Amino acid sequence: MATKIIRNKNSFVLLNEDLSNISESIFAYFENNQEITSTRKKTGRGTVTFFRDGQLNLVHKTYRRGGLIRKLISNFYLWTGLTRTRAYIEFVGLKTMLELGLSVPKPVAARIVRQGIFYKAELITQEIENATTFGKNLAVNNLSTELLERLGRTIKSFHRKGFMHPDLNIENILIDSSKQIFFLDFDQARPLQPKKIQASSDVERFKRSIKKFCLKSGRDFPKVEWETILKSYDDKAH
Repeated sequence: MATKIIRNKNSFVLLNEDLSNISESIFAYFENNQEITSTRKKTGRGTVTFFRDGQLNLVHKTYRRGGLIRKLISNFYLWTGLTRTRAYIEFVGLKTMLELGLSVPKPVAARIVRQGIFYKAELITQEIENATTFGKNLAVNNLSTELLERLGRTIKSFHRKGFMHPDLNIENILIDSSKQIFFLDFDQARPLQPKKIQASSDVERFKRSIKKFCLKSGRDFPKVEWETILKSYDDKAH
């Protein structure tokens, strides 16, 4: 997947050149047509916006800080170079993961705008259509053994290809209508040597997100389902 970088006075735009109809004007289109073409969905740190451009269903997100600092500067980051910006890292990371056959959204465009020593950034990806989150499926007990085993194998496939998810939780795992599993939100995800992957890190984060959901909803932790995921992850045959 070829990437085109367009530099203007204070901004950089990254474009997926495999999508012939995409240009840097996609950001102006997004800004000018939100009320007509888009719907918003709240996420952990902010809001993603679903919109349509031509034949493509797309998702736009603005990078926002977490923690206490977000009250002071919610969507600005310290500029240390283009390749260290969050949008650049995620765009290139998604591109690399797709080339490795991993199940992630297709990156469409990214924009980084520098303002003095700070920058703000946006990312547009192609929507995973007809999909629901792991959290929604957990809420209605719609998790078959086959699906849970597939999830364990999916996590393992990322680790084998040198990627850990920086924030694996029940809301950034999508399951589409064919039961294929996709991972979202690879903010700051860089490839690692597989031997340096510490499986407990993102797997344990995922487990904590399930526990948090169960605590809020007043239900017991799904021990059998969790053991099914772990067993599939540890299966040496996959």
